[in-house]
Amino acid sequence: MHAFLPDDTRVDQVRLRSRDLHPLINFYQGLLGLHIAPGSGDEIGLSAHELAPPLLVLAKDPAAAAPSPNAAGLFHLAIRYPDRASLARACLQLMKRRYPLEGASDHVVSEALYLSDPDGNGVELYVDRPRSQWIWRDGQVAMATQALDLDDLLAAASDPLASSKSTSPLDLGHIHLRVADLAQAERFYHEFLGLAVTQRSYSGALFLSAGGYHHRIAVNTWGSPGPARPNTVGLISYRLVVPVPEILYCLKNRAPLMGYESEAISRPGEPELLRLKDPNGNWLEVQAAEARGKTPAQR
Repeated sequence: MHAFLPDDTRVDQVRLRSRDLHPLINFYQGLLGLHIAPGSGDEIGLSAHELAPPLLVLAKDPAAAAPSPNAAGLFHLAIRYPDRASLARACLQLMKRRYPLEGASDHVVSEALYLSDPDGNGVELYVDRPRSQWIWRDGQVAMATQALDLDDLLAAASDPLASSKSTSPLDLGHIHLRVADLAQAERFYHEFLGLAVTQRSYSGALFLSAGGYHHRIAVNTWGSPGPARPNTVGLISYRLVVPVPEILYCLKNRAPLMGYESEAISRPGEPELLRLKDPNGNWLEVQAAEARGKTPAQR
C-alpha cells in the first residue's frame, strides 16, 4: 500500500531528552515564545498557546549520555509560523538577544531560519509561501536551497500588509531526521506508513508528505550516520496525527507483516496511541486527530 495517508496528516509533537531543562525552557519559552503547558514532574510541555496541546515535551534525565553527531536521530524540528511578519519578529528577537543563526534559506516553497537549541538539537523556524506558488511536476514539488533575503524578511516585521488574516497559531510543520539507510527509511515511511515521496532530487535525502503539503517528514544520510544510540540527549519520540482512527488499526495490523515493532497504548480516559519503532530505533507515535482536538486549517 503506497501513499495512503490522507490530507490533514501532520506532525503534532516531538519529545526530547535533556540533562538540564532550564536552558531549554529559557530558549523555547523565553526566546521563541512558547507557553509551558499544565503539568509537573520531570517532563515539561511547551505549547503554542495556553490551551493547546504541547508541541514539544522536554524530559529530564541527568544520566543521559552526550549526543553524537554521527548517530541517527533528529536533524531538526521545524516550527512553522502563520505569516512572514511573525517569522520576521522572531528573527528580530534572535538578533536582539544575539542568538546565533546557523543558516537562512529560501526553499521556494518556504523561507527558513536555522539554529540550534542549547542541547544542540537542530531547530528550523519557517513560513510557507502560498500553496498557489508551489510548482508540482509528476508528484514532485520544486524545492531549492538558496540564500534568503533577510532584509526583505525583516521589513515584513513592521509591514501591516505582510501579516496574513490567519488566526492559526504556530505549529510543527515538519520534522527532519538523520537516518542510517535511505532505502530502509523509504520502505518505512513510504511503503509501510503511507507517506508520498514529494521530493527526491536532493542527494542523500527524501522528503515525504500527505495531502499535497511539501513535506511532513524529511530524512537524510548526510555525514553517513550510524544507528541511533539509546538514552542520549536529544530525540525520544515524534508524533503524527492522522484524521481517522481506522488508520491506527491498519498500521497496527500491517506492522508485524513488514517486520516493524509496535505497541498500542490504551489508558483509561485517554485516547489510544500507537507506537512504532522506526528503522533507526526511535519511536514514532500515531494518534487520531479527534483525540487531539480540532486539526488546524490547512494553509
